[in-house]
Amino acid sequence: MMTRAYDEIYLDDAMENLGSALEYAVLVADLGGQEFLDLFIATEIADEFGMGNVSYISGMSGIELCRIILRECGLPLPEETGISHIDYPAEYWVGWILAYYQWYTGKTFSTICRRLRFAELGQLYDVLHEADPSKAVSVFDAMMSVKYETNLAVLRKNRDLTQDELARRVGVSIRSIQLYEQRQSDINRAKHHHLQSIARVLGCNIEDILE
Repeated sequence: MMTRAYDEIYLDDAMENLGSALEYAVLVADLGGQEFLDLFIATEIADEFGMGNVSYISGMSGIELCRIILRECGLPLPEETGISHIDYPAEYWVGWILAYYQWYTGKTFSTICRRLRFAELGQLYDVLHEADPSKAVSVFDAMMSVKYETNLAVLRKNRDLTQDELARRVGVSIRSIQLYEQRQSDINRAKHHHLQSIARVLGCNIEDILE
């Protein structure tokens, strides 16, 4: 049986909190859905949430979670501290199902949200929001498996590094980097100390590099 990201007893709270946080961010704080998810990941609260830090997944409300993220990012806090609920809109569902998918797969939010974008998930709301979450898992897995740039290539370009620059800073051949990015070598089987070096240079977790 696959090991989940944290104990299932906290799952409902986690789903409720991320759903409410995203809903509040979009409908009250006037942020874009993807903008909020990017802030969530940038503050590293997403890492703590994904590892089951009870303070974030159960020890506060979703609105409080959102306000903490806004505060850490230096953004103004809305005067409204509640939501005039409209029966769980698409924004809520996207956060709710993202929390479930992260718990189910154990992938980091950074890895998931690089491939599953808010706009695409919002388009699935009408089809999936009344379905069992396992249906969304199947759909998301298929979306995640579509071949496109590797995590390594995306992260490298985000840091404005060429393949040669990354190779030199890591201490491997440029050919090694090319083979990983072309999926001719399986980065999941790379030596651990090479993965550590790549993650250090790119400023990410090893899990973010893996496919």
